[in-house]
Amino acid sequence: MTDKNSENPEFKMIVISDRKKGGLPFSKGILANSIAITGLDIILAHKIAMDIQEYLFKNKVSFISLEELRTLAFRFIKDEVNLEYAEKYLLWQSVGKLKKPIIILIGGSTGAGKSTVATIISNRLNIARVVSTDAIREIMRTSISDKLIRPLQGSSYNAYKYLSLVPTGVDPVILGFREQVMAVNVGIEAIIKRSVEEKTDTILEGAHIVPGFFKIKEFYDKALIENFVIIVKDENIHREHFVKRTYETQGSRPMKKYLKHLKNIRHIQSYIEELAETNKVKIIDNNNLDHTISEVMDLMFQRVKKEFSIHKPK
Repeated sequence: MTDKNSENPEFKMIVISDRKKGGLPFSKGILANSIAITGLDIILAHKIAMDIQEYLFKNKVSFISLEELRTLAFRFIKDEVNLEYAEKYLLWQSVGKLKKPIIILIGGSTGAGKSTVATIISNRLNIARVVSTDAIREIMRTSISDKLIRPLQGSSYNAYKYLSLVPTGVDPVILGFREQVMAVNVGIEAIIKRSVEEKTDTILEGAHIVPGFFKIKEFYDKALIENFVIIVKDENIHREHFVKRTYETQGSRPMKKYLKHLKNIRHIQSYIEELAETNKVKIIDNNNLDHTISEVMDLMFQRVKKEFSIHKPK
């Protein structure tokens, strides 16, 4: 440890710094969140963080470097859980050395749980920028003439109503959805490009993030980009999502509106799933939120691990 303040029996403050001046105060809450990234239960993560804090208090540590704190956390996780989670912790804490932004693209039909997953993942990974494609669509719709941007009218599942002319023999629901996706895609690609240029971690979620419609290969060397699609195979569970959404939004997003179009929504889901399989994009069945979050976190861990194996940071 860098310093011990044994002369002050009432010592309470711990500063993360290599010197006795400056630095940031130690926070067991922040430490717990960094530990939870490994996939450990948040309650267990808080217990480990509390144990580390008690250890520092007991040893009257007033200053500790970030590297020393991480080493200490590694030791506690290894002793209280196992080596696998301890190594996961160190790997996640080293992501900054790659000097690449993390960009997560979450696709799926309406009501699959994309925004919920995005919110939880953003908290776990400490990613402040979360963008919904519905927000992109709304901004574009209000900024451009209706005559030029008709595909942006309506929602993804009823965009077909705003088509000027539907060719004979073509599925209008999928056609309307495709037209809207292609229009919104302009905004999606712009945000991805900006995130890469600014090196800003970003999560984009929405029904308009459809495999095969946007170009991201050119950014693979400049960012850690992970794309996956969330579906709900069980129709009854899908219905329950809309019921839950109604209560969570205090009725601002009434379930009747969505249940009325559930057939179209699930039709679009099948289309997205088919494209995901064709483009080899990971598909996650969101029949249990905890399992979904665990799967997403593991997916991100494997992505980071792969990046380190390819480009070992100096």
